[in-house]
Amino acid sequence: MKFPERLETKRLVLRRYRESDINNFYQLIQNKQIIENFNLKPKLQDFEEVRSLFSSFLNIQNSSDTIFALAICNKLNDDFLGTCGLKSIKNNTEMACFYALLSSFQGFGFAIEAMLKLLEYAFEVLKSQKIIIHILSTNSRSWKVAERIGMKYLGQVPHFDSDVRAMLFSIEKNEYEAQRFY
Repeated sequence: MKFPERLETKRLVLRRYRESDINNFYQLIQNKQIIENFNLKPKLQDFEEVRSLFSSFLNIQNSSDTIFALAICNKLNDDFLGTCGLKSIKNNTEMACFYALLSSFQGFGFAIEAMLKLLEYAFEVLKSQKIIIHILSTNSRSWKVAERIGMKYLGQVPHFDSDVRAMLFSIEKNEYEAQRFY
């Protein structure tokens, strides 16, 4: 998968993670809602466990793996706001997306702005045909972001092979292209 170095929007920079992002990443991972949504292990409360995850995360970015994540940063001062990324499901024709913001930056439209840029990259550069996301129904902010970026709710599905059900949202390339003209 072609991993972008940097994507820009009006207010944001979506960039590769750096070693210096470890403390911000740790702060993001401390949010219990993020732990549940990304199906992370509760033991990630320990800084060394997070450091281990972060190190493997940096190594994934430097490989030809089928996943990438970007730091979402303020364009003016490079402050870390959160993360977003894509994971290939079917040779990049279908991809799963994800996003999360530090709680102090939620509610300002940053997730919508970042995800619209990520969708643009997925459809125009990676030539994806469909993007999906699984969201727990208790995470109303996240499913509202999915709706605002044009994704359709398709029903409930198992969340990471567990008994928990998640909401499935999807957007296809033709739907994305039709929405860009509004």
